[in-house]
Amino acid sequence: MMDRIREFYHLADTYCRYVSSGEMTYTDIPVLIELLMKLYLSAVSLPEAEPETLDAAVPEKIQVRFDRRIPVFYWEVFDPFIQDEAVCEDLTDALSDIAAELKNGMTEFEAGRTGNAVHEWKFGLNHHWGSHAVSALRALHTLRMRTNDIFEE
Repeated sequence: MMDRIREFYHLADTYCRYVSSGEMTYTDIPVLIELLMKLYLSAVSLPEAEPETLDAAVPEKIQVRFDRRIPVFYWEVFDPFIQDEAVCEDLTDALSDIAAELKNGMTEFEAGRTGNAVHEWKFGLNHHWGSHAVSALRALHTLRMRTNDIFEE
């Protein structure tokens, strides 16, 4: 079980470093898709854990930037089983929120509080960052398809 937790930690670290490393271009889109898919899949297989302490950290904002030619606003529906108005989402905010929540768990893991780390990651997957990851994947997939169209012309 500890191997899965360490693997997730390393994926989270890779993701956080990648999205905060500088301005992203169209060539970064496939990498982002792969990282988000791996994170989501790995998080689903983490064990359930109770927090060891009740201290809740305030997420640290992670700066995510895209080349100005890449559209970052997209339309999303929060619950696909309820007919509702789509809302405007921001890809930079979604990726930043994911990184901030992952960082909180990483900080707990680095401090030796594995239960807190796993709880942070699973709770976020189920209640916040997981939704951001899924909606960001849809937006990134659409951008990837548009990129293919641009290069085929």
